[in-house]
Amino acid sequence: MLNLNEKLSAFIDAYETILRISEDHIEKLIQKYRYNLIAAKDMLVKVLQNKKRVHIAGMGRSKLAAMIIGDLLKNQGFRVSIIGDFLSKPVRPKDLVLAVSASGWTTTTCMMVEEAIRLGASILALTATPKSKLDRLSDVSIYLPGGAAIDETSYIVRQIIGRHKTPLTPMGTIPETNAILVGIGLVGMLSESTGGPADVFGEYVNLVLKNAKDSLVGLQTDRDRLIEFIDAVASCKRNNGSKIYLIGAGINKFVSLMSAMRFQHLGLNVTSIDDWKFRDSSDVLVAISSSGESAITLLYAKEAKRTGMKLISLTASPGSTLSKLSDVELDLLDISKREEYLEFRVLKDKKVRFIPAFEYAALLVLESVVAQIAEEFSIKEEDMRRLHANIE
Repeated sequence: MLNLNEKLSAFIDAYETILRISEDHIEKLIQKYRYNLIAAKDMLVKVLQNKKRVHIAGMGRSKLAAMIIGDLLKNQGFRVSIIGDFLSKPVRPKDLVLAVSASGWTTTTCMMVEEAIRLGASILALTATPKSKLDRLSDVSIYLPGGAAIDETSYIVRQIIGRHKTPLTPMGTIPETNAILVGIGLVGMLSESTGGPADVFGEYVNLVLKNAKDSLVGLQTDRDRLIEFIDAVASCKRNNGSKIYLIGAGINKFVSLMSAMRFQHLGLNVTSIDDWKFRDSSDVLVAISSSGESAITLLYAKEAKRTGMKLISLTASPGSTLSKLSDVELDLLDISKREEYLEFRVLKDKKVRFIPAFEYAALLVLESVVAQIAEEFSIKEEDMRRLHANIE
């Protein structure tokens, strides 16, 4: 029988690897690409001053990472539109397109950018591939660390031969999570501060990374609960008839969607929350809420319990309503108290200081759950790639 450390080896390895690569890369950005960061800030400031719009461009999880950045910009008073969304706004001269693509060659993303340039917009790119098409099209590029190389050897074999220090979550995890970090840093640079812009960038990002580190320490104090959480997700792999749903509000919605895509790559029967009416008692709901009181998330959580589903949650509020409802709950940390009420809130202030530290930690937890399940079922990275969408 495996001991607790062996049962969590891939989870911890993936989590720590993502953190280590991110820390190293953020330091490199500040030292080597300081002027790119400052130029990106100046572009955003100009858009806000001229009352222009930021347009989000990307595909798949890169698009979701870009949408998280867009949500943070909204909190700072920016007008943000998602290209391709049913409510997308027209691109006008002097608007800014924020495009995210790890490869820098994503056909649809590059087509969007080319058309935006024709319409007079400026381009800010986040890519892991210098000299790619997207990099060449952009006015300013911020570089992301590259994705993990695909390895067809099972995780357990790679562990034995010492080649396991790569998170078993392919197709963009590293650049996507770092795109979110870059976005947090860029928005932080827009705040009033006495420090230099690049130093403020590092300050904001390091707050998020520290919170994620501290959250991992907390998770390891109750490993039985963490294993129970992973087993609940894995049960949908063991029982092919079981469906798994993910729910969150605000940025947690984007985290749930990014994780749903990765769970699908594992071969889990992931079902869109839009198909909630097809749920049954053998299914699992993963609920994500820092406060544990988000009205939309609680609505689904309560209905899951009424249906007899397994409810597992990620929260930063152990005594919350969501916590009390959950069959299994993982407690993460957050850097600020959330004010999420049972009713929708109307913001009186035009700008909101918000750092999604909990959301980033939640994403890392779910990415690392993927690594652990892949190890348990001997799923190769190439097997996961075959389940990736093959038409943009």
